Amino acid sequence: MDTICDNYENLLSLQSKDMCTDRRSFLKRVAAGSAGLIYGRISFNLPGAGDHGFRTCQPRISGLANPVFPFYKYANVYNIGEYIPKDQGGKFIQMELIGSEDDKIIVEAVRKGLIRNIYGDPAGWSKFEKTEVEKSVWLNRFYFLPSFARQYFISGDRSYLVDMMSILTTWLNDNPLLPDSPKATYNWRDMQAAWRSIHLSWCYFLGSEGLTEQERGIILKTLRDHSSVLLSGFATQPLNEFNHQSHGALAMLYLGLLFPELGRSDELITSSIRILTHHLESAFFEDGGNVEQMFGYYPFEAHIFRDAFLLMKENNMEIPLTFQPMLKKMADFIVSVAQPDGTMPPVNDSFEMPVAVIVATLYETIGKEERDSIPSSRYFPETQIAVLRSSSEYEKPWYLLVNPALTVGSHAHAGNLALNLWYNNKPFLIDSGCGNYDNPLLSEWYRTSKAHNTVLIDGKSDEATSGNLLWVPKRTTQNRIDRWETGNGFHYCRMISPASENTNSGVTWTRNIALVKDMFTVVYDCFESKKRHKYELFFHFPPSEVKINHERKSFTVISDDNIALVPADPLVISNMFLSEGIISIEGVATKAPIASFIIEDEGTIHSFITFLPLEWQGNKVKIFKNVSEKGAGIKISDGNGHDTCLLFKSDIADSVRFWGHNTSKSFEVF
Repeated sequence: MDTICDNYENLLSLQSKDMCTDRRSFLKRVAAGSAGLIYGRISFNLPGAGDHGFRTCQPRISGLANPVFPFYKYANVYNIGEYIPKDQGGKFIQMELIGSEDDKIIVEAVRKGLIRNIYGDPAGWSKFEKTEVEKSVWLNRFYFLPSFARQYFISGDRSYLVDMMSILTTWLNDNPLLPDSPKATYNWRDMQAAWRSIHLSWCYFLGSEGLTEQERGIILKTLRDHSSVLLSGFATQPLNEFNHQSHGALAMLYLGLLFPELGRSDELITSSIRILTHHLESAFFEDGGNVEQMFGYYPFEAHIFRDAFLLMKENNMEIPLTFQPMLKKMADFIVSVAQPDGTMPPVNDSFEMPVAVIVATLYETIGKEERDSIPSSRYFPETQIAVLRSSSEYEKPWYLLVNPALTVGSHAHAGNLALNLWYNNKPFLIDSGCGNYDNPLLSEWYRTSKAHNTVLIDGKSDEATSGNLLWVPKRTTQNRIDRWETGNGFHYCRMISPASENTNSGVTWTRNIALVKDMFTVVYDCFESKKRHKYELFFHFPPSEVKINHERKSFTVISDDNIALVPADPLVISNMFLSEGIISIEGVATKAPIASFIIEDEGTIHSFITFLPLEWQGNKVKIFKNVSEKGAGIKISDGNGHDTCLLFKSDIADSVRFWGHNTSKSFEVF
């Protein structure tokens, strides 16, 4: 203990009157220069962070400045891991090791020997650094440590602080900051230093009333070391759009604003604002999506700017003008994209992150009075995704996420022109998702083309993401959404993957998706080529029983709703298979069925797959297909004299006409 606390009294005396006097004007100067859950009827009206019956303390510590820690009210209401969403690497390990974000459960797990059982006794802080790096950094980022401080904060039981400080002092003894530490070990590098800075800030403030002066000195001394690491790392990096950098900026803002006694507030705050404003302008699209194309990461990224906003606001710092508009866009993006169960889609390297807390706190932060939000169909033209939803009053709603795969590589998977589909608030077509980044399945399965609701042409998977490398550079594809229309009773989206895409074997592939009158969904694939090719259409289901009708060449997922995949023209289908794949459910690799339709032919191929719920099945329902040089269409007859006709016009035609109906639009329903 004496070794760790060496000279902490000198650290406490760093604060001077001049620093206190000049701090407010400095903050204003820096900021001014840098400005430049049943879902479908989801309610984010969680217990108000101000409506707690707990404590509202703002401790004053003798001899120090009195910065404002703006998160007490949230600590009264939310678990740490609910209010601060994790990056996805940390989230997968959190669920693997503990399976919960409940602070009580986390503390109990650690007290029962989690660290000893996994990492050894004494703890091997770098034990997994070369073999399972995510498991290693989970421990060294202290994701679990603020849970002890919060348990003290809401109970007043100092034993939580005793355990917290025991863990911290042990770590400090075993991991001293030496001149070569950031190069020699991950423990003093990158997000490890950033996460610890934030988590130790929470430990300090939530525990302030119960921490001794010596214990506060221990935390302050290591935060001084952390500030140096952050400044020599994140502050010197070229600006980029990677979430690690913006997270490092948030950590610098924490230390610069909340701990002026560390002596480097000017550098920390200036560097933080420079990075954060860059990321608001460059790491997010104008429509609110993130350039990394990460759905599960989005709550984590949104919290960075939410908390930076609150830190600046509550400490009388002028807030760059870019913050509040983008926070609103972030809230809108999350609400629009989230699945019917209130989680982000597990697409790309994503965990199905819950969104209720991040949305509620974003709404509160931006002062949005209406805390109930009814998401609707949305197209995000810069992010290049679309969400098709049933009208809000529909009793059995549909949800479709359409993702052409604008980018592939890094955290992004090879799911060209892919889609996810839910019906009646339950998943029906599901992306395979992702697992622990240390798991070989990440590159062997999750990132491959076959693991998605896509099409393999001549068996070609994306070379980069289907190889042996764990991390490959990100590249921008030529896949795009090029049509988006909503009309009377339908939502329509068209994606295109041009012949020049290297996995397409010279085929131009167009995928049309239509949600029609909240009754059924149609996926129409058009493959244009003069040569003969093999097309394999993959559809991934959750764990379920699936029946095959070989005569009709259809698959039916057995459930309360019995959704069926029915080809409009069975003769187009050369073969069909039901095989076993893997999907990630809350980070657990789970076996699940895959349906595949095989088409082998030459020339232009038109494939219509209709997704029919139970009420649209039976021998009376007939599906007819029609094709001409001007376009294509299908007619669905319910057997009771009611026909629904879908017309898809070719881009080279002025209009298309089938079954007595004519349209000059790209798509229309009659």
